[in-house]
Formats: sequence, structure tokens, C-alpha cells
Amino acid sequence: MPALEAREDLIGRASYGAYSKHKFNPTAYRLTPYAGSDVERTYCDAHSNFGKDDFARIPALLARGVMLGLWSEQGTDRTPDLLWTIDDTGWIFELRITNSGQSQYHGYPVLTGDAFARHVLIRAREVAFAPHQFPMERDLNVRAAIAAAETFYR
Repeated sequence: MPALEAREDLIGRASYGAYSKHKFNPTAYRLTPYAGSDVERTYCDAHSNFGKDDFARIPALLARGVMLGLWSEQGTDRTPDLLWTIDDTGWIFELRITNSGQSQYHGYPVLTGDAFARHVLIRAREVAFAPHQFPMERDLNVRAAIAAAETFYR
């Protein structure tokens, strides 16, 4: 588990930038339609109903995932390539680095059939329910979000 100091550092640096690849209707977000391959795309707005009105919640969701230690190994610039977080709705989101120099990520929902969701949930539960691992005053809904996700990804 990364130290609290490392988690706080990443929260201070990490940001979100919308990416048209994971928007069913990218023009609604003022994004240019994605021109790449359609292989295994998931859409925030179509699959998980995470739309423009939800964007204000993104910093808290980033912080939740980081505080739970849900990230891949960090590179030399202390920025992990991948982060995961769990929404209050039960959806798990994977966030992939878009710009490592700015610690900017774009995200997309993990579909219910994805076996990796189980790994995210195991780690989240270990951290959120262990003494002194997760400062509960930072996120009073974290345990309820994990419980919702465990039901959702059954």
C-alpha cells in the first residue's frame, strides 16, 4: 500500500480530461469524434450513464481511487499509467494516463463481465476496512460505494 504521503501527492497532481473515444456522443461534450478502432470501447455516457452533469464529481472519484491505492506501478515520474475508482452507483472506472507530464487521465467504465473488477474490489475492501489505511473523514461514502460495486459486479 502506498504511504499516505504518496497518495496525497498523487491526488494533488492528478486531473481528468475528457476523451472522445469513451463518449457515445462526443460532440455533446464539445469533443471531436474518435477516428480510431472501435475494439472493446466502453462509453461513460451510454454504458454507465455518467454524463456531463457528473463531471463535478470527478475530482472526488479520483481522490477516492488514489486513497484506496487503486493504481498501477508508478513510472520514473511518479505517475501511474492506470488508476481505478468506484462510483457511489457501484460502477468501477478505469482511468488511463493521457498526459503523464501533467498527470492527466481519461476514464471509462469497467463492464460488469470484466473479471478485473474483482481485483479492484478486493483491494478496495482491504484498504477501506483496515484500520489506519483509509482516512474515513475524507470520504464517508467509500464503504457504501464498495458494497454497491460488489453487488453490481457479482
